[in-house]
Amino acid sequence: MRRSLAVSVLSAAIVLFTVSAAEAATCASTFGSGDSYGTPAWVVRGSGAGPKFDEAFSFTPSVDCGVGTIDLAFHLESGPNGLSISVVEDSAGLPGGTVVESTTVIDQMTTDTGGSVVVGTFSGVEVLSGGTTYWIVVEAEPGTGGTSAVWHQNDQGLTSVRGFRQSDGSWQGFAGNSDGAYRVSSLPAVPSLSPWSLVAMGAVLAFLGSRPLLTRSARVR
Repeated sequence: MRRSLAVSVLSAAIVLFTVSAAEAATCASTFGSGDSYGTPAWVVRGSGAGPKFDEAFSFTPSVDCGVGTIDLAFHLESGPNGLSISVVEDSAGLPGGTVVESTTVIDQMTTDTGGSVVVGTFSGVEVLSGGTTYWIVVEAEPGTGGTSAVWHQNDQGLTSVRGFRQSDGSWQGFAGNSDGAYRVSSLPAVPSLSPWSLVAMGAVLAFLGSRPLLTRSARVR
């Protein structure tokens, strides 16, 4: 009985202390240390607030990445508090390719012009290919056409081609513009046992199995 209990306790202890941590991996980011970012820069606007403005910035993951979240630095100027965030394939240096996946963020933006970080959650199922260029496209969330919001630029001096579209027309590219502040992250990995933990468990079980099992009469003196 005691040996059986010891096996259970030791096995549980090994599992608890050797399970690998589940952490999200950053696929691409323009945020600074401590999620720092810069001043307001690029306006995203629904048709109810004037001409519709959509904004986009490109990123290229270094390795294959299943998109779990996209963080953006934004503040709300006026209107309903909603944005649509899409990951779009590149087409001749502009975000005119296939939409990989989209999501919405509702009631996350602050009206403080200092902005805040909003988080769009994705399925993590769609895997982006490492070394391939994609675009983060931000629009006023459909159904909230009166939205006017501002995407804050990064504070790391990062620049690239900015994609801009007015009133659902053709995308235009503007080279040398300061990147919006964004972070693309994968979903956390599923916790798993390391190979060394499995070896340790086997050694403990083998050791306990080799110990003689004392009978009740042998233990009583």
